[in-house]
Order: sequence, then structure tokens, then C-alpha cells
Amino acid sequence: MQTSSRKIRLGFIGAGFIGQIAHIENYAQLNNCELYAIADLRPNLLNQVANKFGITHRYSTHTELLADTQIDAVVVVTARSHTVDIVKDCLLAGKHVFSEKPMAGNSDIASSLVQLAERNSLVYCVGYMKRCDAGVIQAKKIYDDLIAKNSIGKLLQISAQCYMGDSYCKAAGYIHGEEARPTMVNEAEFAPSFLCQSDKPLFARYVNVHSHLLNFIRYFVGEKPSVEYFNTVSPLAHICVMRVQDQLIMLETGEVEQKHWQEKCTFIFERGQLVVTLPPALLRNVPATIELQQSGEISQSTQLQVEWSWAFKSQAATFIESVQKKKTDNVISAKEALVDIELAEDIWKKLSK
Repeated sequence: MQTSSRKIRLGFIGAGFIGQIAHIENYAQLNNCELYAIADLRPNLLNQVANKFGITHRYSTHTELLADTQIDAVVVVTARSHTVDIVKDCLLAGKHVFSEKPMAGNSDIASSLVQLAERNSLVYCVGYMKRCDAGVIQAKKIYDDLIAKNSIGKLLQISAQCYMGDSYCKAAGYIHGEEARPTMVNEAEFAPSFLCQSDKPLFARYVNVHSHLLNFIRYFVGEKPSVEYFNTVSPLAHICVMRVQDQLIMLETGEVEQKHWQEKCTFIFERGQLVVTLPPALLRNVPATIELQQSGEISQSTQLQVEWSWAFKSQAATFIESVQKKKTDNVISAKEALVDIELAEDIWKKLSK
């Protein structure tokens, strides 16, 4: 299968809510790809979605779709417990792949997928769209500049929080469908073996929700932190202390019943702070906001607003460009996502001791 500057022919596996809202709709707005094929086990939903987006090649199973030699790359948005097997089939079929996160339930499985992609020289990306958020990208440039120039002193500590809220923001414009969702395997079955049975579903939930923040932190510091402490007295509240070089990272995560989405990261320097506040995932065209606080003879706080844009659309563009250029090493590569699962396991190993 050869790819070039021509339009990339995409196949979609999964026609559900997230597949439509966060993925198919965004790829439909790109000029360098073609919505070529789609597969879903629900025939009515399959045809409704395919009709809406003008997708002519329709398949009842992912194996039928993968047999289509015209497809260059596949976007996999299925139940998390089925992601691994489908991604593996895609890679074995010689297709470049984008899948939602988490890529697997444990690092051993995730590593095997990364190795399979590398052996076949395939682009394999995972949906950590916050790295494609225009506000996050700008904040990273500011962070790197602050570190390089030492303009507000040494970085002392990082404080990050995610208490969730409503990330869907009443998203509309998708096809509900009346058919029941396919039977799903319990994703906790794939959690690491070192966990006791009661902790496995908690780990699966933690990785699904909070690996975004782990991925975000690593994006800024440029390495995997070591874990010093982790505790969860409730399934809905966690405290983690990590370390990278001379800096401590305090990570507070939890789940609360509220509308407002709460997720931010504060980089604390000797003479100021850089605060990055992340938007709800499905809030369209609203990037992360940035605040830079600087102390001196005159203390000042600067709010920075980047262009209106949506991380999911930028993520789609990143995947297509990576496929065109056969760029396997990119900001949303599966190799990066593997480290997030490894870090999550490091965190939960501290709880098990």
C-alpha cells in the first residue's frame, strides 16, 4: 500500500456518538482525506451515518472493511474492551491506524501493538487530542521559553487537577440510532495482573479518564516522572505525588457531580506561575486558556487567548499529515500513549504496596 500527497482514503470502524461527533465530522472538513468506508455492527445506524457523510463503502464487520485494499488508514472508535483486537487486525492488514484512548488495558498489550506497528512501518496514533489543542501548544512554547531563559526563576513544582464535570456540553448533531449497542467485554479484565480484583475496574476507569492529564504533564516536562506516593480513600478521589528531576508534581484527580468541567495545570516558578486551563473535550472551537503571572517591581498577570479552534479537528489533521508523510514519530503516536499506561501502572503499584 503506497501513500503520497493524494487524498488519504479513510475507513471508520464504529459509527457511535464519539465516532460521529469527535472524529468523522472533523475528518469530513479536511481537504486531504476521503471518507471512503465505514463499518458498524448496527446496520441501521451504519446506513444513517454513511448517508449523512456521503460514505459509499459500507461493511457490517471490521474484517470486511479491512479486506478493502483501497483503504489507506483506519479510524477505530469502538468500545474500549474491543479496541486492542481491532487495532491489531488493522495493523496486520497493513493499514495506518488511529484509535481512541486508552490503547490497551495494560502496558504489555500496548507494547505488543506498538511493536507490531513498528515492524510493519505503519503510523499508529492514539487520541490524546489535548496535545493538538492550540492553547496547549502555545503554553508549551511559553513554558519552554521560561525554562530556557530563566526569566521568572527556577521551576519549583507542578500542580495539576482534574475533577471532571460534563465534558459532553450537551453535544448535538449526531444520529442516535435505535439499535442496542453490541455486547461489550468488561474492560477490567485487561487490567494489570498485579492489581487485586477489586482494584481492576478502578484502574480501568483511572486510565480512561485521567491518562489525559498524565499525557499532558509528560508533554511539558519531556520525560516520564517517577512516582513517590499514591492514595485513593475513595474510588472518586485520588492523590498522587510524582517527581521529575528536582521538581515535585502534585496530581489531584477525582469525579464530582457538576456541570462545570475542572481541569488545569499550574507550573510554579520562583517568581511567577504559568496556568493552563483545559476546556471540556466536546466544547467546540474553544482551546485551552493561558495565564502567565510574573512578579517583579511591578507584578503582572497576562491572559493569552489563541485562535478559536478545536483540538479534535487539529488531531485529525495531525493524523492525516502523519500518514501522508509516513511520520511514525509524532505528538500523538502510540509509542507516546504506551508511556501513559506505563506511568499509570507505576502509580497504582504504589497503592498496592
